[in-house]
Amino acid sequence: MRILDIFKPKEKDTPEKIVEIAVFSLGSESDLYMLSGHLSAEFGNPAWERFAGRRSLLYILDDGLVAEEIPYKLTARLFEDGGGFVRLDLNLASHKFDLEQGILWHRREFSSALTRFLEAALATSDPESLKHTAGTDETLRQLGIEPERIAGELDFGFSPGSKLVKIGYIPKDGRMLKLSKQAVIRNGIFYISAGDKSTLSELERWCYREGASSWHLYSLRRWLERINEVRSSISKTLPGDFARFLRRVTRFILRERRFFSRLLDTSEIEPFSEFNLLASDFDSTSRRLSEIFSARQEEVVTKTLDALKKLSAKQEILFAAWVVLVGLAGLCFGILELITPGHPWLWIIGSSTLIVLPITAYLIWFLAKRGFRKKGKNLDRHNELSMRMKVLEQSLQNLEDDDEVPEEFREELLTRRRREMNRLKSLLNAEDTQSEESQ
Repeated sequence: MRILDIFKPKEKDTPEKIVEIAVFSLGSESDLYMLSGHLSAEFGNPAWERFAGRRSLLYILDDGLVAEEIPYKLTARLFEDGGGFVRLDLNLASHKFDLEQGILWHRREFSSALTRFLEAALATSDPESLKHTAGTDETLRQLGIEPERIAGELDFGFSPGSKLVKIGYIPKDGRMLKLSKQAVIRNGIFYISAGDKSTLSELERWCYREGASSWHLYSLRRWLERINEVRSSISKTLPGDFARFLRRVTRFILRERRFFSRLLDTSEIEPFSEFNLLASDFDSTSRRLSEIFSARQEEVVTKTLDALKKLSAKQEILFAAWVVLVGLAGLCFGILELITPGHPWLWIIGSSTLIVLPITAYLIWFLAKRGFRKKGKNLDRHNELSMRMKVLEQSLQNLEDDDEVPEEFREELLTRRRREMNRLKSLLNAEDTQSEESQ
């Protein structure tokens, strides 16, 4: 043994840095530019970045010292699919300190920063009250969030749990995730070598997939828990919410099945992943929910048939009353003819009036009622589309004049907005044409 080896510094058995990742959802879809408009006032201008091919916004939520000695930085990344994740970086280079579980939810400075972020994104000091406030959907759309509803209730917030990545220390008893033995997993915690940014980026990508899968799986379970309430509800919007939710999860599964990491050997962790659990449960769960909604549709059809039977019975009663009225009219005017002979026109006019007048009055009332109802419905739809057009036009104008957005992203967002504008214009024209035809 050389003399210099005796004085070699002892290898550090604690990480130099710890990264904690937690996933959240704001809705089924997000307009990143509109969201950045009011989030920038609270957290400054974001960085526009691509993450695994997705357009994203990166915000610094907070930074400082934990316990007045450990530097930290808390960031949030937003995606257009309505989700995102927060990342906590703890710098332990100057400390003999380690963590066995995340501290995002156990430190006041972190939880308060996350609360401020959610409140700023939703533009409210009480996010939970949004779930029960009328007109919430349109308010969120004007903020750039397409609401997600689970069994009729707004769904947003952070997924349970988080993932830990420790950097700078590789335990010898962990399961290897990389051929070069620079990434392992032990007790659900990832360990990678210092300075390995590419592997950390891949782990970020994998952690987001797992967190989002956990969120979708949790939402599916909420659908199942509240299924009896959904079945008994007469709201016609619930099947539409359910269909949008299924489309969202289907798109997510199809996208994430294409995920393949050339840096990580994930065969050791895939069997226990939330994504595999979601994919295996989704087909059977969605089939079960579809069957339940099919049964609900059958109930709606049954109720409709009952209503038609009642309407038919009412029409039969009206017809019988009309026949009785005609008979009484004939009897009365026959007696009148006997009393006042030589005036047949009086009998003819009176009988005709009693026969035609009830039918004419009923037809006028029915057509007027139907016209007012249809006109009111068309007007509501026209106002909704017009409001969306105004919001989109203003957003389009702001985006064209905004130099803070990189040119590459701005062109993509402008193209997307123009397509949406054309779609809204065609819908608005169709509504106007339908209104003119009805008049």
